[in-house]
Amino acid sequence: MQAPHTAVTLDSGETKDLSDFYKEKPLILVFLRHFGCIFCREQIAELRQFNSENIILVGMGRVQETKDFKQKMEIPQKMISDPNKLLYDGFGLRRGSFGQVINPTLMSKSLRLMQSGNRMGMLKGDPWMLAGVFRIEQDGEVSFSHFASDISDNLSGQEIAQLLKLK
Repeated sequence: MQAPHTAVTLDSGETKDLSDFYKEKPLILVFLRHFGCIFCREQIAELRQFNSENIILVGMGRVQETKDFKQKMEIPQKMISDPNKLLYDGFGLRRGSFGQVINPTLMSKSLRLMQSGNRMGMLKGDPWMLAGVFRIEQDGEVSFSHFASDISDNLSGQEIAQLLKLK
């Protein structure tokens, strides 16, 4: 699979071609579900330490919402604002079924995260959207893809950082 050839809008409001981010070194794109997702917030916390890596997060908020979320969550990586889910669609990410979004196991996982100090936020984006992670090579080839099987199926920060070490 090739990465889509498209312009993207950053949280700063700047528009760039997606290929600008991977033409010199591989890129990891981390697609978030929605800005209130407790599982995404846990993943973001784990990614903070990898602030010098070529990792970009993608969210469904408008530019100002994305900028505000990035600041509130202290996200050091760049973020792409994709309120119309065009990039989500371009990478084949899909909305989850009822069982992938709401079930007793997921509720239990959410409660455990809340007990450990994580919090849900305000819903910004599509609550049915599932997350994903992709590694894009310098030629635009997507060499790794992870499509979440449910709302809790996120790669850890360490797993994501390891993807950059692949040859």
